[in-house]
Amino acid sequence: MRWIKSLIISLSLILLSCELAEPELNNPLDIEYNTSKGITPPALIFSPDQVTVNSGANTTLKVYALEVNEVAGAHVQIKYDQNKVQLSSVSQGDWLVDAGQNPVFFSENDAASGTLDIYYSVLGDSENLSGSGVVAYIIFNISAPGESTVQITNTTKIVDKDNQEIQLNGLGNVVINAQ
Repeated sequence: MRWIKSLIISLSLILLSCELAEPELNNPLDIEYNTSKGITPPALIFSPDQVTVNSGANTTLKVYALEVNEVAGAHVQIKYDQNKVQLSSVSQGDWLVDAGQNPVFFSENDAASGTLDIYYSVLGDSENLSGSGVVAYIIFNISAPGESTVQITNTTKIVDKDNQEIQLNGLGNVVINAQ
């Protein structure tokens, strides 16, 4: 009986001395999380929206489309500080990939001005491609210490099958802190 009391007291002390961690709720597709940052759908955002990395290392950023409906094409323009980061690669994400439909995807990088242009085009009769997903994976090499911002510019346009622009309510950015 005495060992049971000791066990209960020991377990109570262990349980009461533990701190519970606050969960970090920052899913890039979570509407509530993005609304708290002032971004409502339809929107284009980055995930993560803040990165700390060592100079000389690579970091991967994801550009997300957030609840964009009836898409036929897109031009996403991204500006970055070419004195602090250099583009290593761009690859297509899963956004707009529909059963049997694989959108045309290509990108152009102007390293001198720090401008990346990403293009999407849906071919065929898939008129109602909608939803959320990763537009592109972008890998940057961090070339200098300090803070820099990578942002989606207001030159970005998404259009429907009639080539009518779809109004975006938010364009994200990411802050890169290089050590």
